[in-house]
Parts: sequence; structure tokens; C-alpha cells
Amino acid sequence: MQPQEVRRDAQETALKMIQLHGLRAQAIALEHAAEMRQQGDVAGHDQWQHIHAAICELRRTAPHGEARG
Repeated sequence: MQPQEVRRDAQETALKMIQLHGLRAQAIALEHAAEMRQQGDVAGHDQWQHIHAAICELRRTAPHGEARG
């Protein structure tokens, strides 16, 4: 998967996570990353780290009240 595709997929998942979990989205993404790391799934861990970063970026750059859950 190309870097642009990874970024786009992470952003799409981040938006869905925010819609589904609200303010807990960041914590849930970190929990998933920790689970993947514990299982030795490097690719899964990296994917959830990208999703977590995308959630943080969306929250940081969203207009007030949007992407905040």
C-alpha cells in the first residue's frame, strides 16, 4: 500500500472512529495499537498508530465543534 493510501485509509477510519466513539476515539485507537503490539503484529500496530495520529490531527484542525465527538 502506498503512503498516500495509508494516510487516506487512516483518515477515513479516524472519522468513523470519532463518529462512533466520540471523545474516546483516541484512547480506543491507542488500545488497539497496544493490542497489536502485544500480539507481535507490527503492521497492525503501525496501522493503529496512523489512525491515532489522524484522529489527533482531525481534532486539532477541525473547526470548533466538528470532529470532536
